[in-house]
Amino acid sequence: MINAAEKLPFNFGEKLIYDVSFAGIKAGKAYLEVLVDNENNNSNEIHIRFVAKTSFPFSSIYAIDDQIDTWLDIKSLYTNKILKSINQGNYSKESKTIIDYKNFISITNKDTTYINGYLYDPYSLFYLLRTKPLILGETIKINTFGAEGITPIQIITKSEDVINTIYGSFNCLVVKPFRKGNTLLKNKGDMMIWFSNDKKKLPVQIKIKLQYGSMLLKIKEINL
Repeated sequence: MINAAEKLPFNFGEKLIYDVSFAGIKAGKAYLEVLVDNENNNSNEIHIRFVAKTSFPFSSIYAIDDQIDTWLDIKSLYTNKILKSINQGNYSKESKTIIDYKNFISITNKDTTYINGYLYDPYSLFYLLRTKPLILGETIKINTFGAEGITPIQIITKSEDVINTIYGSFNCLVVKPFRKGNTLLKNKGDMMIWFSNDKKKLPVQIKIKLQYGSMLLKIKEINL
């Protein structure tokens, strides 16, 4: 399984741990992980997990306890399956999506949607974009899916920035996924990602705009 992913800028077992803050106030932890999926043992997929949790005392004000598991095609990184457990403030949602490309359908819980091409979930972008050339001012077009169905989005490389971390300073490319007339994520959320401008394209910093403010994730620990 490991050999199949050797050409990717990430590998099985990679875990990136982040400090989470709201308005500059430390609020919790988050991590992105490429799992060795012994349970499914599918050499054609990559299992990605994103977890974000607020800690006390911030959690008593606005609690977040999210876990998203997504299974991506190992060659093209389109999404095959995604499990979501989203808990943000008073909002809570559990969902399971299976994408059947052979029969051109996507099934989320009991709802079926017809599809006509490959789909990506928003959380797969942390890895898909690491395999793409990111050029200032240029956009990438893909189709994403979520609670509101299938939506074409654009991903623009907006600017360059320097992010200071405990590992030193990273020269980054700032990337913003967007869609016309709405936000990218559920519960009025939007997102920006700072990728290191090197071969690994590490997501050094992530900003997720939520209903009641912005959650900032800054890299704290890198396990490659």
